[in-house]
Amino acid sequence: MPKQTRLVVTGHDSNYIYPWLLMAKSAVQNSATPIHMIAGDLNQSLSNADKEFMKDYAKHIGLSLEFTDLTMPTDLTKKLGKSVHGYFSLLFLDKLSKDFLWLDSDLLLEPGWDSIFDEVPQNKKQVSSVIAAVQDRVATSALLRKESKNSAFLLNDERYFNCGMMWLSPRAWKANKFDQQWKDVIRKDKDLGLQFIDQDILNYMLRDHVAILPHKFNYMPGDLIDETPLITHYAGYPKPWVLSARAKSLYLMTEAINWNRPQFRPSREGKFKTEYFAYWAAEENLLKDLAVNRPELHAEALRRKRAATREINLLEKIKYALARIISIEFLNTASRKRPTLTGTQSQLWVDFDENSQ
Repeated sequence: MPKQTRLVVTGHDSNYIYPWLLMAKSAVQNSATPIHMIAGDLNQSLSNADKEFMKDYAKHIGLSLEFTDLTMPTDLTKKLGKSVHGYFSLLFLDKLSKDFLWLDSDLLLEPGWDSIFDEVPQNKKQVSSVIAAVQDRVATSALLRKESKNSAFLLNDERYFNCGMMWLSPRAWKANKFDQQWKDVIRKDKDLGLQFIDQDILNYMLRDHVAILPHKFNYMPGDLIDETPLITHYAGYPKPWVLSARAKSLYLMTEAINWNRPQFRPSREGKFKTEYFAYWAAEENLLKDLAVNRPELHAEALRRKRAATREINLLEKIKYALARIISIEFLNTASRKRPTLTGTQSQLWVDFDENSQ
């Protein structure tokens, strides 16, 4: 790996390969220096087809990509079930030797995001750090403070950090013998009231070894921020890539109509998540690029997108239909007199009539 290449690490199961496409592309195209990415394969959960697709896509976007095998102990694999894929970062801390930047798959990285590689060394001078991360969102902290059961939060409180983006030091991790402790913490996670997989493990263990980074490096939609986000983390639910066209409309309508009643909004927190539009625009550009330049990759990306897409249920379809009817100007276009229009305006009215049926 060339000296100026940045080391980025990530991990996911096959269900998160589709959002990884956008995370990887935004990281590459918005970085001033080359990136080398290591993707973890935990308990051989990625198929050969998964890896070949990711490698072919990485080559297309100019990303240096390698895979490394990771194994969780059998008893913990059984205990954790599907959530075992939330512990990649801990296994990487044990396996790697060089400092690395961890990136979740549900991120969108903007131009200048790679300034974090200059930011971290300055912030790590604050403490003997194993990790540098951003404080978690206000809504999560408020919830944990109210419940008062999570030991990781109770020990950290104002310094409780989110793990969607982290700078991690394997050397410091091992020097403090955390590599010998974390599995036992997982085994007693219920007694400690831990809830958020690797995030709570790391907060519990590294409370005295964390450097806090500016909010812009892990901004979560719904939060208030007084600086331009460089890394947007689409944490929580719903994930922007899982919504069908109708689900997007219903989600946005419900968010907007309950703008001052957060308890009735799908997000349940923060401000209206206008950042979803940016994700959908970037996703559309990604698919257009593949359709033009790599049709075979486009077909596979669409297949994976469809597999992840959530369509609205029957009750939601009724709400959607009613909302579409009510939202039409004057409530009833059928009884309206057709205005006198010519040229482009006339064609627009024809298009409107056809789409309304």
